[in-house]
Amino acid sequence: MKPDLTGTRIVLRTIGPHDTADLFEIYGNPLTMEFASDPCFTSPAMVAQMMASVVRLEQTGKSLEWAIVEREGNKVIGTCGLHSFSEAGHSCEVGCLLNAAYWRRGFMSEALGLLFAHANTLGVTSLTADIDADNVRSIALFEKLGFKVHAGRYQRMLSFV
Repeated sequence: MKPDLTGTRIVLRTIGPHDTADLFEIYGNPLTMEFASDPCFTSPAMVAQMMASVVRLEQTGKSLEWAIVEREGNKVIGTCGLHSFSEAGHSCEVGCLLNAAYWRRGFMSEALGLLFAHANTLGVTSLTADIDADNVRSIALFEKLGFKVHAGRYQRMLSFV
């Protein structure tokens, strides 16, 4: 079981069935989903399928996914996770999605800071983010967080604490 990760304004916690409405607000918004790898969700039933997939991938050790919850209103405002672990577990991909209503307020920077610190405790030393070339907001965020472009993908090394 993965831990909850607590920040100043947010908590990263396990996604649950009670999050369906908040998740549909995120995954059903064309603006939020513009550069996502999944298509925009058209029904809450698609959220249930996504949640089942998250559980399956976590049970097999292929992925760790958290809900990003704003502490003030206890609302799920996004998701973030670690995916595609290397065989030795020292590298993985980072994925994240934030409700467009919460953009440019520092929430994702805080969430990814918590995520990267946790990845470090798992022995991850290298993170990769696959960002669409037109997604200037995400590129700016990941560059601010120390990622450098290499062969069309953004990478960052972690140092052990």
